[in-house]
Amino acid sequence: MNHEIIKVNLLEADPDTDILRFYVTDEPIDVNLNSSACQGQLKNIFAILLRRLIRSDIKLELSVNEGYKRVMYIEVCTKYIEDLNRELAEVSEELRRELS
Repeated sequence: MNHEIIKVNLLEADPDTDILRFYVTDEPIDVNLNSSACQGQLKNIFAILLRRLIRSDIKLELSVNEGYKRVMYIEVCTKYIEDLNRELAEVSEELRRELS
């Protein structure tokens, strides 16, 4: 099985906009953490990741832009990526089994 590392970057787009950027497709996909659409954007990312799981194991790697200072977002996003990695690992075998 292929093993794929997907980069995720936490950055500040401007003083009022925190972005969690996923490099999961040819073009990065941004999740605006300050937007009411954030949950929907995260669900879309999860759907993309599930489709990728069919053909390769996935691990997300979070980086935080230099100078980014919002400790709460750093802690929350770090925990979110850890939980997402764990969930993807757990569901990968079941997903492949169901599709074969």
